[in-house]
Amino acid sequence: MSYELLVEVTRNDAIESRHFGSAVVCDFQGNVVKSWGDVEGLIFPRSAIKPMLAIQLIESGASDHFSLTDTELSLACSSHHGESIHQIPVKSWLKRIGLDESQLACGAVLPDDIESAQKMLASGERPGKIHHTCSGKHTGYLTTALHLSLPIDGYQLLEHPLQQSSLALISDMAGVDLKQYPIGIDGCGFPATTLPLRNLGIAAARFANPIGLSVSRVSAINRIKHAMTSQPLCLAGHETFVSDIAEVTKGAVLAKTGAEGVIIAVLSKQGLGVAVKIADGNDRASPVALMAILECLGVLSEQEKQQLQSYALPKLLNSRAEIVGEIRSAI
Repeated sequence: MSYELLVEVTRNDAIESRHFGSAVVCDFQGNVVKSWGDVEGLIFPRSAIKPMLAIQLIESGASDHFSLTDTELSLACSSHHGESIHQIPVKSWLKRIGLDESQLACGAVLPDDIESAQKMLASGERPGKIHHTCSGKHTGYLTTALHLSLPIDGYQLLEHPLQQSSLALISDMAGVDLKQYPIGIDGCGFPATTLPLRNLGIAAARFANPIGLSVSRVSAINRIKHAMTSQPLCLAGHETFVSDIAEVTKGAVLAKTGAEGVIIAVLSKQGLGVAVKIADGNDRASPVALMAILECLGVLSEQEKQQLQSYALPKLLNSRAEIVGEIRSAI
């Protein structure tokens, strides 16, 4: 798999590090609009596909049956940082469906949010499953399993009916059979599928403009996009790229990160999907690359670009809070 130089890291304007990767812009018909590097190589999309996985929560009828809120649907799509704004509604959601966090299949961890983690440690509170970045997705799967009278135990395993239907769902959105490619295990215990980067871009584009999909799928996608736009902080947290770009653009650009340098963007007005993979897996580079691609596409207003400037050109600070370099696009 060949990569292109996407991002440079400087110190006193001299290049110190380089991040290579691949990126693709697709339309909802499956055409490649722009590309950088090899977009046919297999990648693990990881959490970038969570908004698409949430389609099942709505199409199954589980969302309506349990009267899920925008907050809960946004959390189902999230890789949240474990702030109180994430912990409290997930715990409440579980209680409402008659379950508790012991039934989540993800591991017990400290929150990714440093302040929340420090408060927990200071109070003597132990790490919990509720704090896991994927607890919203897991709660969504438990909700769907309950509604469909499927087993709760083992819902995270590849052979579980919900995981099999998820494979079919993502295969349909991406226009490729995921079962033909390797499947690993994700950090939260779920199956970790692989697919060509181009097909991840196609899936994002079809999420952006679901024309030609079934009426139920169009309705589900629109419901999810509304929830993500309505509750952007639930998607990640304060001072995060995913939450900030959804809020600043009022949902015109919805982004979702995946581990190891993956990020997608859903551009509903343009009917385009963007998918980026940073080769070395460093997450600091993916928002910078995506912001450069959005600049190429001309989708952000001058005001939006100004509000998101810290993600387009992040500054490097030393321990004295002095600016010593920056992370810049090489696209």
